Amino acid sequence: MKKRKFVMMAIGTAAVFGMTAGTVSAQEQTPYVQYEYAWPEPGQEIANIIYDTDIADDVDDAGGLAMLHAYADEGKANLLAVVADSSCIYGVSCAESINIYYGRPDIPVGTYKGDSEVTPESYTYCKPVTMKYQTTLRDGNDARDAVDVYREVLAAQPDGSVTIVSVGFLTNLTELLNSQPDEYSDLDGVELVRQKVKLISCMGGNFQDFNSAEYNFSCDPDAAQQVVANCPVPIMFSGFEIGINLDVGERRYEMAQDDPVRLSYDLYLTDDTGLATRWSWDLSAVLYAVEGLGDYWSMERGDVSVLEDGRTTFEKNEKTGARAFLVAKADETQVEARLNQVMISAEKNNPNEEKVVCLEDKNGRIMRYGANGETWGIWDSDQLVSYASKPGAYMTLDFEGVGFDLYGGVDADQGMLSVQLDGQEVSIIDTYAEKRVGSKCLYSVRELEPGKHTLKLVISEEKNVDSTDSIVRIDAIKLHK
Repeated sequence: MKKRKFVMMAIGTAAVFGMTAGTVSAQEQTPYVQYEYAWPEPGQEIANIIYDTDIADDVDDAGGLAMLHAYADEGKANLLAVVADSSCIYGVSCAESINIYYGRPDIPVGTYKGDSEVTPESYTYCKPVTMKYQTTLRDGNDARDAVDVYREVLAAQPDGSVTIVSVGFLTNLTELLNSQPDEYSDLDGVELVRQKVKLISCMGGNFQDFNSAEYNFSCDPDAAQQVVANCPVPIMFSGFEIGINLDVGERRYEMAQDDPVRLSYDLYLTDDTGLATRWSWDLSAVLYAVEGLGDYWSMERGDVSVLEDGRTTFEKNEKTGARAFLVAKADETQVEARLNQVMISAEKNNPNEEKVVCLEDKNGRIMRYGANGETWGIWDSDQLVSYASKPGAYMTLDFEGVGFDLYGGVDADQGMLSVQLDGQEVSIIDTYAEKRVGSKCLYSVRELEPGKHTLKLVISEEKNVDSTDSIVRIDAIKLHK
């Protein structure tokens, strides 16, 4: 077998269909690779998929994950791993909950562990799914580093066998390419990808309006620049212009009532008629990764670069271009029908289902903060006053089960919380933090003796010397039955 030959080149002025896409300044110029072989078209064999997602920012990430499980059920795909790069602390735990529900609890999951936060906190559906469904991860702090997962999974696969479906930012992929040899592989990130990955199906870029930056690229343009310039394998882009014309979600009511992806769409969409849909950028990238062009699309192959603001440029190069983008071919209703059909066909398969109960506000979203009362009082499933600030303020909960996860916020004005279980203090939690986090797991125990227990939460007399107040915010509690 011939080895792939990659040549690094510089790109100047980019053009598409003979029209100038924009002149790139010296500071914006990025190299690109060449690929001197036939395009590796999917659909010819079982797809081995790593799903790289910014789950939480939009609901199509959850829809794409459901599609991958459906394809796995059909024997068309193997889901090797899921990695997340959103700023939502519940993104990766939500993904794991979906994996467990569909019968694949052992799929490795990871999340970005760096300091960059390219998006605001979002709890629309990832938090409720984490709270209401079985998961080993209490939040993203429990997850492995995405690059660690990437390297372990890739190293174990046959050469040239993996398709990466990237439907979020290119942050994790950048970290992977920049990674160094470790216990999993003697290869650096670039060489590991070159050896193990045959194709990347990427939702990103705008290849219809070169004056507009697509969301995924604009949130982390530096990462997009690095991946597009330096990734040594072919990348197929499903651009903004593809997904904006594909509406999916109206058939979610054919899914099981307890399906977490159905719940995700229900929470994200607000149309009470049951006809609400969502544009489906990420689902299109999944469809291509498994089924290929089919009758749905044609492609334009060439050289792509990313400008400093996330805008893309393109120069047609059918012989050696290592980048390509999808071009709509079939009527959009045909593609929508296929996306809907695949998404709703994944089935529950969790014979070891653990019963969990989430106590929070009635609408299933993040807890609304109540009045700043002197005493929290009794906490039940119907009503919860979520914060207090006076030392000695308390709340109690009688429950039956084997454990619980306690969730709340941290901030610069917060105090210390005494956690008392069955009359004994088991922990003092400092909820002060220099940087605010709206919700995270504060305390967890999952190995209690089965039976009845009493939880009492008390604001401590003491507080962090740097804190400006003694406020304690309790968001929710997940009971393990």
